[in-house]
Amino acid sequence: MIIYGTKAKLLKNEIANASCPNCNTANSIQMNVFQRWAHIFWIPFFPIGKTGVSQCLHCKQVLKLKEMPASLKLSYDNLKGQTKTPVWTFSGVGVVIVIGIFAYIHTKQTAERINRWVLTPKKNDVYHVKLKNDHYTLYKVDHIVGDTVYLALNKYETDREEGLSDMAAKGDTAYDLAQQGLPKSILADMAKEDRILDIDRK
Repeated sequence: MIIYGTKAKLLKNEIANASCPNCNTANSIQMNVFQRWAHIFWIPFFPIGKTGVSQCLHCKQVLKLKEMPASLKLSYDNLKGQTKTPVWTFSGVGVVIVIGIFAYIHTKQTAERINRWVLTPKKNDVYHVKLKNDHYTLYKVDHIVGDTVYLALNKYETDREEGLSDMAAKGDTAYDLAQQGLPKSILADMAKEDRILDIDRK
């Protein structure tokens, strides 16, 4: 469940140079500027504007922005112009950027490792393979002769990459006894085409 919504925080207040429209007390209006922001899981993601309320310190009348007379709106606009949007209201955007950077680095490192390991295979390496029908399966290295890698193919396929972990849990009995020999160059091409998604090596 995603928890999202909006919040507001008081940024600045000052006494407005105006009389209260309710009790006519001079210089009794406190103008308040609030910053509003959108949040997901209570993390501020981006600002969605400022708003304000006024309160008479004498009669305690509170007016929302749309209820203020023109003189109070002018005071609000002046105070709002002096109030900067806090950087922390963009925290969520920063988190997304950092996660994106780490995901990019991880993806690049995984690709480099796969490209290296397909050229230096070892017995019992398990390849996570995307098939041409957009299904997924596992190949297990049985032995290597020269530049040819002999693979035991898993008996099962899944339509979700996440399902490969369930397939791996079935153990060696899930692989056919018959083996398929593939040159390292073909495996390297499969890796470049993103058809080998990962390699498990013990």
